Amino acid sequence: MRNLKFRTSHETHPGLRRRENEDSLAVHPSGHLWVVADGMGGHQHGRFASDAVTRNLAGIMISGEYDEDVSQVHHAIIAANSMVYQRASVEGATIGTTVAALYANGTHAVCFWIGDSRVYLFRDGGLQQLTRDHTQVRYLLDTSQITLEQAKHHPMGHVLTRAVGVDPRVRLELKSIDLAPDDIILICSDGLTACATDEDIRDTLRDFGGLRACARLVELCLERGAPDNVSIITVICDEVTAVELDDDEKTLA
Repeated sequence: MRNLKFRTSHETHPGLRRRENEDSLAVHPSGHLWVVADGMGGHQHGRFASDAVTRNLAGIMISGEYDEDVSQVHHAIIAANSMVYQRASVEGATIGTTVAALYANGTHAVCFWIGDSRVYLFRDGGLQQLTRDHTQVRYLLDTSQITLEQAKHHPMGHVLTRAVGVDPRVRLELKSIDLAPDDIILICSDGLTACATDEDIRDTLRDFGGLRACARLVELCLERGAPDNVSIITVICDEVTAVELDDDEKTLA
């Protein structure tokens, strides 16, 4: 069975119309977990909400046991939801955050998400959105109340149907995937997808590669007005060679 190692790049920018950045991102020290969160409720509240998610996830212990780690990620997001919901209740305010995260161990991975931050898979020159937006427009599309063309310019395009912190119980969605060498995973807030199409993202990953694509995509958003905060993480999947496996075994011996 093939084993994989991961290289990563990340960028975040407040954009051109907002003075503060309510996005938060985290790359876990283990090198197996990556998170983007997009807060809402004004800068102070939005940043609190997104930080609650990324700090909780960055602080968990990654054991290397797949099922245990997946459970830890899930429970960390549940704990963040409780923190944000309690603060919103005390302050009488609407506070929340989206989250999109990836946990990977070898060729096995899980996407976790709630809201409209996204996870994409770039493979063999093609781009696939792994997550499904939790928005009012997505619901209208799924129930055939509007067409795809109508959805592109719908006034409720960014109205969320789910977010961390807005309900006592978080409705998190998960998706398992199998990774392969040369895959690139891209995790982003909706500040990217407000300015860049899937074709833009695909072409940038193809032309610039996973490590340089984050910076180029942020530049593209700025060129197009960047009305929102933009946060992007890329994860590049590399095959571990037999020599590297031997070196790892010697290190453990």
